[in-house]
Amino acid sequence: MSKIPHDEERVFQEDDFEHQRPEWGHQQFRRMVWKTRWKFFLNAGGALFLVFLVYHIYVSALHIYFDQSKVRNHFMRSIISVVEMHGDGLRVEKRISAEPFEVTPFLTQKANLKIYRHVGSWEVITGEIQAKLSITGKFTYSITNTGAYMNGNNPGPFYLPYSLVEGKSDHNDSEENSSLKRLAEIDDGHVAEMSLSLKNLASPGQLMKLLSDYDVAVTAMPIYSGEFTQPDASYSRAGMYDYNVPHLSLKPLYEFHENGARWFNYFIPDDAGQMQDQVEAMLTELKWMINHLEYNGAAQDKQRLAYLEKNGVQVYGAVVTGPVRELEKLTKLAEFHHFQLSRVEVWNWD
Repeated sequence: MSKIPHDEERVFQEDDFEHQRPEWGHQQFRRMVWKTRWKFFLNAGGALFLVFLVYHIYVSALHIYFDQSKVRNHFMRSIISVVEMHGDGLRVEKRISAEPFEVTPFLTQKANLKIYRHVGSWEVITGEIQAKLSITGKFTYSITNTGAYMNGNNPGPFYLPYSLVEGKSDHNDSEENSSLKRLAEIDDGHVAEMSLSLKNLASPGQLMKLLSDYDVAVTAMPIYSGEFTQPDASYSRAGMYDYNVPHLSLKPLYEFHENGARWFNYFIPDDAGQMQDQVEAMLTELKWMINHLEYNGAAQDKQRLAYLEKNGVQVYGAVVTGPVRELEKLTKLAEFHHFQLSRVEVWNWD
């Protein structure tokens, strides 16, 4: 039996394999490629649509939950409590509609609201606040002032009574003198907002009694909470003994309920007998802020609360509004000093 040469055997096997391979035309190959591509695109599109559908269901569920009055009120309470308690008569727009509110997929609530001041009977818009509250309770905000004047028109600072700093004024307050001069030049057909400081600490009721003979309304009072006794207290000075420190403000009563809230715009001067209710409401709100929110200054507010619970609530000034002639009368009282005129509007006093 003869043997086939090795090279011929190899050729025979390759030829045999060639006869077994299917022959693919160029058109068939392209059809197969496009079929694979379409299948990939359909699968990817289906996955994207599913993600889109799940995302919108998730976002809709978030809005349904966060639009509940209880959740919305918690956010509004956070904004109003922190901002107004650390301001001087500043007020936050109290809207409950969904328009200025939003929630992110990471459960952070956001709001963009107007801020205003009471000048006479009007609520005068002075800027906007952008606030955020995370799911962890971290609260942050920023304020954009949109005042009518390039050089600002904000209420002046309150200075601590000299008895607290063991001194006596030694400077000529040019800013105060300017405010008094401008106040004297304004005619009777106007109302204004003015800040003033007490020469000595007083209870809120005592201050309201002092103002009860004048046709003015009080929108805020700076509270002394032991700030100057703290070793790391921040302050500014206009003179050797004229200290201005960050402070809490006592504001007119604001009460939150499960389905809403009620608030008052002013302390009424003849309402001194009810000031204890206002004070207790402020302390309750301060405790709520400390226990439910993480915000800049919370640690200091905790120290303030401890001081107030031990020493009681005393104030050292006020933001008042009313007819300019009534405000001018207050500048003659010996109990007050450091006056600064703020916003002025045409007559709107009831």
